[in-house]
Amino acid sequence: MDDLDPNEYKIGKPERLFNLTCLLLHFSNGISKNDILRSIPAYSAEYVEGGDNSSLERKFERDKDELRETGIMVEAVIAEVEDQNNQATKYVIRSESFFWPKGLSLTPRQLALLNLAADAWAGGSLSAIASKGINKLRAMGEVNDGDSIIGIAPRLNSNEPNLHEIGTAINERRVIEFDYRKPSTGEIMPRSIEPWLLRQIAGQWLVLGYDRMRNAPRNFMLRRMVSNVKIARGTQPFDPPNQSEIDNAIADLEKLAAKQVAVIKVEKNTEAWFRYELDLGATSSSGKVELNFYDMHVLAEQLREYAGQIQVIKPDDLAALVRDGFQKVADQHG
Repeated sequence: MDDLDPNEYKIGKPERLFNLTCLLLHFSNGISKNDILRSIPAYSAEYVEGGDNSSLERKFERDKDELRETGIMVEAVIAEVEDQNNQATKYVIRSESFFWPKGLSLTPRQLALLNLAADAWAGGSLSAIASKGINKLRAMGEVNDGDSIIGIAPRLNSNEPNLHEIGTAINERRVIEFDYRKPSTGEIMPRSIEPWLLRQIAGQWLVLGYDRMRNAPRNFMLRRMVSNVKIARGTQPFDPPNQSEIDNAIADLEKLAAKQVAVIKVEKNTEAWFRYELDLGATSSSGKVELNFYDMHVLAEQLREYAGQIQVIKPDDLAALVRDGFQKVADQHG
């Protein structure tokens, strides 16, 4: 690894495991142990071409096991044509198994810090380290169908453009303003709230806070915001809310989602299959999945993204919303 100066980087165990994860995610068809040892700076500094690398291989095995213990599914694969030849073993982390852990909750400060880390990654030094290793492998003839290691950058639900702004406002206790589409009528109205915390209920991001127009705690779904969130001008940081108010708001959300259940049938080995099997619950052998939902109209929008891969079994109102959405699209393009 002539283009990687081992003295340039002082990489500890966390960084070594992170770079290993990036590399295994990037090579979707797998990568051999020797190529891993050649490409990651923390390994390549000790690697001896054609020599005895047994101690380095043991370090890799320990790292691989530690990733598995943390829930990162590192797979060892051997091509059928190799007839179980262990020397042909390659390692991979399947992208479909690399999802946000179920049931994980974050404080506003933790969410803000993760957003900051995600922003820093895009042009940061860790990206440069991992990219150098991949470029070296390409020069040696190893290729991959991905364009860049930057594709592995952490993202916090990029479909919600206001997530970062709301997280920052919560951390700084700043009043925010936005336009919001009412679930019942579709009417768009301005809102001004003191944001308390972000929650993900039944697969949907919501912000809990004090609605200054209604003088009461309210929940707002990010998918229903139809404008950019802005810090309200001329307002001072608000006082932190009473914990009992937060607890009651969360309890109301969870109760609503718990009593609203949809059943869908998902076609196996499709994009929808991986989304709903891994993110929202285990499918049965029939391909049926039960989903709790907070807003039926938003769930219908999500399901329409997987046209031909999903069938709504119940409730009938949800099935009708999905059909009506498809009909509107057909009418617009007819």
